[in-house]
Amino acid sequence: HAADFGAYGLLWAIVHEFRFEQVWPHFFVAVGYPLVPWIGVMALGYGFGGVLELPPERRHRATAGLGLLLIAAFLALRLGNVYGDPHPWAPSERGLAFSALGVLNATKYPPSLAYLLMTLGPALLSLPLLERWRGAWAGRVAVFGRVPFFYYMLHLPLIHLAALAWTWFAFGTTTLGDFWNATLPPGYAPSLLRTYLVWAVLIVVLYPLCRRYAAYKQAHRDRRWLSYL
Repeated sequence: HAADFGAYGLLWAIVHEFRFEQVWPHFFVAVGYPLVPWIGVMALGYGFGGVLELPPERRHRATAGLGLLLIAAFLALRLGNVYGDPHPWAPSERGLAFSALGVLNATKYPPSLAYLLMTLGPALLSLPLLERWRGAWAGRVAVFGRVPFFYYMLHLPLIHLAALAWTWFAFGTTTLGDFWNATLPPGYAPSLLRTYLVWAVLIVVLYPLCRRYAAYKQAHRDRRWLSYL
């Protein structure tokens, strides 16, 4: 762990561990996406480009087959607790539903093998269906796929500001704390329905900005640095 490396702990965290560390007064560094295994996942993505260049029938068979293989590997490793996640799965005393949720409760920071298998597998399996999807809604969803980093960098501060505004109007306080160490206000009751509602509203709010930026990137394809944003 990063703590075992003393003053060099942050360097280890950048390689392979989630860490939130104060480096100067009022200045924090958060390592949310360590290089390992994300560099490997990105390399697989570039290599997967060769599969996407195959004729449609072969491409669909390959992506669906790979997706099913990864899902099967996830279930075998996760249910068998053979390897793949630092937190082994165990049946829950609260019943079948919570036991099933426990299977999906894989480690994301940093992503374990189980987490990568259970996310990349269904993504690959869905590619043949998404490729055939046409219509207005398909075009709207594709906007976010054209500017994923732009969307990611906007949605975090927007969510935080929205939470500050809501707690002020609902509770008369903004006791959420700083960006990373949020404190729930007294009387707050979590609601999954409200979470999905906020998610939908924020996507609608960000859509026009993402669409304009996607159009800007398309109109300025000669500026290659835009491909990274």
